[in-house]
Amino acid sequence: MSIKEIATQLKLSVSTVSRALNDYPDISPSTKKRVLNEASRQGYQLKGVDTAHWVQTKKVITAIIPSQEAQYLDPILSKVLAGTREALQAANYLLQVASIDTGSKELSEFERLVKSGDHDGFLLLRTRVNDPKVHRLLKLNVPFVCYGRTENASKFAWLDLDNHQVGQLSLNRLYEQGHRHIGVVSVNERYFFAQQRLLGIQAAAQERSLSIPTNHYLKVGFDEEEAYVACAEFLLRQPHISALICLTNTSARSAALAAMRINNNDHNVEIVGCDTPLDELNASMGITGIQQAPPQQIGKQLADMMLARIKGKPVNDLQVVLSPGVVTSGFS
Repeated sequence: MSIKEIATQLKLSVSTVSRALNDYPDISPSTKKRVLNEASRQGYQLKGVDTAHWVQTKKVITAIIPSQEAQYLDPILSKVLAGTREALQAANYLLQVASIDTGSKELSEFERLVKSGDHDGFLLLRTRVNDPKVHRLLKLNVPFVCYGRTENASKFAWLDLDNHQVGQLSLNRLYEQGHRHIGVVSVNERYFFAQQRLLGIQAAAQERSLSIPTNHYLKVGFDEEEAYVACAEFLLRQPHISALICLTNTSARSAALAAMRINNNDHNVEIVGCDTPLDELNASMGITGIQQAPPQQIGKQLADMMLARIKGKPVNDLQVVLSPGVVTSGFS
């Protein structure tokens, strides 16, 4: 933030802010206090006792999301980031969110961002199975925390849900309700959470001697409208499916809406939404969700882990698995 922006924030002139920062005697003590408090809140520090020169320290944490998801940031991830931002602000840090292309230019684009030098640390969201950003940050020795894991997660700090158990709970819940024709609405398995949830579903199905045929799997993206169309077409092609396990919150809402609109009252499709906390359950849509920590609480924990990593806390002490609760019935 520049002096001009501080002036705008406080509704003062640029000259007044500048003179207050430089301790001119013609500025009242109350105005100086307001300006200094705002400057301090925005990360400014006095450089040199004699020079009275204020400079802005970095104190910036950058959260990275894949660029193709930036437009479709789901409500859960938004709430996670809101919790992170609030906790970081309390520690006088700023949170900025950047989207990085996951195509051929991903690594060069990411390196350019890292080497710009405007960051104290990074939060990586929606990590992939073999995420090149993780490898690059490890090589550059930059503090970072992942919301999610990769195949080799022993070398860095991370917070993650036990996604294998999420998949198992989902399948077992539906099986115990009597469902035998179950479909799965997935996302790209390059995301580690999706891979683990699928493995959990398949492990539970194998234990139950239940076969889920390949044509009972549907892969969608994070755009809710496109997911709705795909789910509707899927259910029309597979009318005997009685239940769907959706690996994301957005796909659960899309599937529930599609099921309500195309099915008769005598053939309701049960929807299990992985990653759907209690406060996201929609009574009218009848989604069954899996309990987990509130998203903003998760965001705060990510911020606390990021600050601890910056202070040098070992990564082995910053690797946290969140256990999902029992599947909780929706209100259909």
